[in-house]
Amino acid sequence: MLVEGDAVVYESAIINEYLEEKYPDVPLMPTDPLARSRVRIWIDYCNTRLQRAAGYIAHGYKVEESSAELNKYLQTLNQEMRGREYLADKYSLADITYIPFFVRRERYQATIGDDLPHVKAWMERLLDRPAVRVTA
Repeated sequence: MLVEGDAVVYESAIINEYLEEKYPDVPLMPTDPLARSRVRIWIDYCNTRLQRAAGYIAHGYKVEESSAELNKYLQTLNQEMRGREYLADKYSLADITYIPFFVRRERYQATIGDDLPHVKAWMERLLDRPAVRVTA
C-alpha cells in the first residue's frame, strides 16, 4: 500500500505504474504503445498465473496441481526469455514484477535450475541489480 497525503494506492502493479508516472526521469515503461502493451501482458501473466499458482503452493492448497501449473508457466517464460536480457528488451516494470517471485521461490517450492536456463540467467540479472540486492 502507498499513502500519499489523503490518497491510498494499493495493488503492486498499480503502485508501480503510479510511481512510473510520478517519476518520469527514470522510465520503466517503453514509449511505444505496442511495447507498453507487451509490458502489461507480462505483468498480468505474473500476477494472474505465476503468483496465483505460487500462492496456492505456499498456502498448501492444490499443491500438486499448482506445482504442475507453475512449471508450465516457468517453461513458457523460459521460451520467452530465449535471446532476451529483459522481457521488453530494456529493464521495465515487467521485470520488476517478477522480482518478488524470484526472491520467494523457495517458499513457492520453485526451483529455477539448468532446465530453465533463460529464466535462470534473467533471474540472476534481476537479483544482482544493486537496488534489488539491498532489499533481498
